[in-house]
Amino acid sequence: MLAWPSRISPRGSAGVRDGWFGELMALAPKLAGTLGASGLSAVLGIVSGTLAARVLGPSHRGELAQLLLWPQLVVTVGNLGLDVAAVYLSGDEKRRHNVPATVLGVGLAQSLVLVPAYLLLVPIVFRGSGVMGDALWLTPLVPLYIVGSASINCLAGRLRFGAFNFVRIALPITYCGGIVLLAWTGHLTALTGALAYVVAHGCCDVLALLLVWRGHGLGRFDRALARSAMHFGLRAHFGRLSAQGLGVDMAIISLMLSSKDLGLYSAATAFLAAPTLVAWSIGLVVFPHVSATHQAGGRPRLGATFALHATIVIVLAALLFVFAHPVVTLLFGERYAAAASTLRLLAVASVAISIRSFPIEVLRGIGRPGLTSIAEAANWLLFLVAIPLGALAGGLAGTAAAVAAASYASLGVLLLLMWRSGVFARTERAMAEPLEAAA
Repeated sequence: MLAWPSRISPRGSAGVRDGWFGELMALAPKLAGTLGASGLSAVLGIVSGTLAARVLGPSHRGELAQLLLWPQLVVTVGNLGLDVAAVYLSGDEKRRHNVPATVLGVGLAQSLVLVPAYLLLVPIVFRGSGVMGDALWLTPLVPLYIVGSASINCLAGRLRFGAFNFVRIALPITYCGGIVLLAWTGHLTALTGALAYVVAHGCCDVLALLLVWRGHGLGRFDRALARSAMHFGLRAHFGRLSAQGLGVDMAIISLMLSSKDLGLYSAATAFLAAPTLVAWSIGLVVFPHVSATHQAGGRPRLGATFALHATIVIVLAALLFVFAHPVVTLLFGERYAAAASTLRLLAVASVAISIRSFPIEVLRGIGRPGLTSIAEAANWLLFLVAIPLGALAGGLAGTAAAVAAASYASLGVLLLLMWRSGVFARTERAMAEPLEAAA
């Protein structure tokens, strides 16, 4: 992603090293806090998920997952990028005061559409499941998701990462505590587990709103700002709906291959949580940092951050590639040994997928969300063409190879779009400045 000038003097090299060290020292607390919160959230998720699975059994654990899934999907698809707009607009010192009230107002208006949409969806997706009535109790999650996302992203956009990560970790702590309490008292069911999540999310929404209010207040609703939020969000929205994140590969495998193949593929993908978690956590810092710097008239320095991001992802992928067989059989048993070869191919793919996420966040931060949506459209096209062909030609191995090929092709398309748009030229000029100052 990042291009350096072709000739660097020894003195300029020292300037680069100093610049990279300073950059990392400035971002290190934010990166460490965000990675730590993400890691702890993942551990708490494993604890609550494992406990729920053991108490409820496979069938009722599946019902709990289904109850929590659909409200989130409705908001993810229907919020039209409002959460991304909250981050970007909160990075502008001139407008940030009124951003919370504005995005909350727009979000509540969206809830008036999304709540009925969810209620109409319930009889369709829960038909015959036995939990249709229970699903209605999850309706409050729709506005809660919107309010919580708007509030916490205002904190991120203002670069208040301490408060941001405090709210992020409060949710899994509260939910995990609720699951433990329900299991201990013998009252854990699919419905009570889902309601524990509703209560936990409501408490954390109040916490996030309080932290926003104590910082700069909520401000007032601004119509011009609302139009800016919707304009930015709409351009960014499709760029957030990645084929990988929505599980397009799993859906295609379920349609074209056997249930055994799907089980093996699912086991292999479980290990990709490590590079995905790193890429996602670093992105949580990069986007608001770039946004605030760009809107303040500065040029973000990201060479060291990108190098750190790429190094961690490559090392994790290499470890998964080398130790694929022992880690698969250790966790899932010898019956899943065939998933090791799939994991190796997916580990190779994870490098391109994770590295691709970095420039996506940079493009959003510099106010080019439309490019991310164009890149994501190309990504969808590549996956929808490559994966069925891979499944037909080579079964499970062909599918994994197709995922790897499509991932690197998608990264190439993104880099081409950035080059054609002139982003590379601006990045090179920005990186040349510290070298010229050091010369």
